[in-house]
Amino acid sequence: MTNSSVSLVQNVAAQPANTAAAAGLLKVLIAAQATGTAVEITTTDKATSGSKLPFWVVVGDSQTTLYDANAVVRYLYKTGSLALADRIALEQLLEWEEKTLSGLDADNDMEAILTGADAKVGQLSSDSTVGAADVVVLGALYFALSNVKDAALNAFPALQQWFVCQTAAPAVVAVLPVYSANVVKVLVREEASAANRNLNTDVEFVYDPAKK
Repeated sequence: MTNSSVSLVQNVAAQPANTAAAAGLLKVLIAAQATGTAVEITTTDKATSGSKLPFWVVVGDSQTTLYDANAVVRYLYKTGSLALADRIALEQLLEWEEKTLSGLDADNDMEAILTGADAKVGQLSSDSTVGAADVVVLGALYFALSNVKDAALNAFPALQQWFVCQTAAPAVVAVLPVYSANVVKVLVREEASAANRNLNTDVEFVYDPAKK
């Protein structure tokens, strides 16, 4: 399975870690590597592009633009050519990732993430093969599983084994440096002291450096 090339246009200097944008970036990079697709990464900004989207992918010479990471995975893996039963199974898994898994937060929903993902391991690769389903789930889980305590992950041996195999796969290892170079950790503002809160009793706010 080989595609020619795609252009990934980032609409920010770097994607904030632990966000859907960062997960999407990883999905695109892994899918391209696994399918033999060259990726050219360029950077613009919201003022220049006129778009609020974090990134998009322009496909080869066709100039078709894809704005959703899972759509890019479908395109690169040519999932439309799968047998009907396989395509249905894949779409059901992607629907679960899009509607359930992506709505969970690693800081607050780790148990739900681990339990839900563990239930889906049987639909994923049992070795270092990186299929379309693996790309989508790994992209969504990478931040959470890279930061979860070993004791928590040890309780889900099948999920743990899948994650170890996938992160050791050549297609994944090759793109992790690129991913890391295009993702930035978002600093969390310390909770205000009681004295400082008294200075701003009317409005409480949280500063998000990802929002300009």
